[in-house]
Amino acid sequence: MAVPDELPVPSAPGIIQEIVEQHAEEAAFLWSLRDRATDQPHFTVHQLAELDERVESHLDGLRVAGEVGLKTASAQLEQYAGPGELFAVGTLALEDRRESLIESVLDFVECAPGSWRGLFGAIGWVSADALRGRAATWLEASAAFRRLLGVVACSLHRADPRSKLDALLNDEPLVRTRALRLAGELGRADLRYRLVEALRGEDVGCGFWAAWSAGLLGERRATVPVLQAFAIREGPFRWRALDLVIRLMDRESVIVWLRELAKDVMQARLVIVGAGILGDPVVVPWLIEKMSQAAMARVAGEALSMITGVDLSEHNLEGAPPEEFAAGPTDEPSDETIAIDLDENLSWPDSAKVRAWWGRGEQRFAVGVRHLRGVPLTQDTCEAALREGRQRQRRAAAYELALMSATRPLLNWRGTWSGRAG
Repeated sequence: MAVPDELPVPSAPGIIQEIVEQHAEEAAFLWSLRDRATDQPHFTVHQLAELDERVESHLDGLRVAGEVGLKTASAQLEQYAGPGELFAVGTLALEDRRESLIESVLDFVECAPGSWRGLFGAIGWVSADALRGRAATWLEASAAFRRLLGVVACSLHRADPRSKLDALLNDEPLVRTRALRLAGELGRADLRYRLVEALRGEDVGCGFWAAWSAGLLGERRATVPVLQAFAIREGPFRWRALDLVIRLMDRESVIVWLRELAKDVMQARLVIVGAGILGDPVVVPWLIEKMSQAAMARVAGEALSMITGVDLSEHNLEGAPPEEFAAGPTDEPSDETIAIDLDENLSWPDSAKVRAWWGRGEQRFAVGVRHLRGVPLTQDTCEAALREGRQRQRRAAAYELALMSATRPLLNWRGTWSGRAG
């Protein structure tokens, strides 16, 4: 992406080009790391905040370098065209506010859809003041991509476009999918019936986000069957659907559903994750049994931690990986494995140690009561998880808090205390 020619490039005494290049490289790399970290099981909010500080320090280096920093970041975007590089340039451009520069960024993005996430990240990174007036202009743009950016800005900053959202719910699918999602994120209970009507549409993405948002707003009857269908089949919405649908069902219905799914070995992982979401200690002995199966051991350990709050490492409940177990691709030329290891960052539990630990402490957990991180599920429990928990525990807490009131916005668990929307 070329910086517009009319932008002056002043002489820059004291600026060392190699250091500016390093700032651009590190800002792109660390943001990409941060973007992945938001959904990783081992990252805490404290670690995420530390990453934020590191990203911001390199962005500061680019800001101090002025036009040299901008041109250097833009040159790297031209070379690599990755989301991280676009994040760095997009952040500088949005903060700069010059129309020619922002238009140059948007022109680049429209030709490189694989890098869109980087621009979304920049929109979430900058302050709401940096977007003031711009997001509203995007929402009313003639180009669908610009309207999408307006909806993304509202989504990441949890800003309500009010009556404009009504029209966006009738937009073309590119925009409509994110608008349907925004209705749930904002707790727009007044749009609940519009969302139920949208369930009958033909676009798969629109159908999912209509069900997801309607469910967040308290609609169970129409959304539970739809979300269950998304959860049991492979696809981009599977785990989001499971995350919500378990929370919309009553305890007995969840147990019946999971028992039925457990008859299909292809659903084994889904059932274990679902048990962790349910949060009822009644499932713990079953989870411990699953720890003896190499393919399911680590995800069962995570479900146990979600319910009981136990840290396998801190409590010396970790075991060694089975010698014969290999997950994900390796460096061996003869290895034809291409699937990634979904549990790469989870601990290996020692089932015998976990069983003994549970035997000593199970009386502390009331069967039939949903738990999160070892404590019965309440508003205080969720707020503590958001402050102190690991990322997937924070996500669980955000969902639970939103479901306590149909008009409560869904908190952005990808954000930190720094105000970065993620």
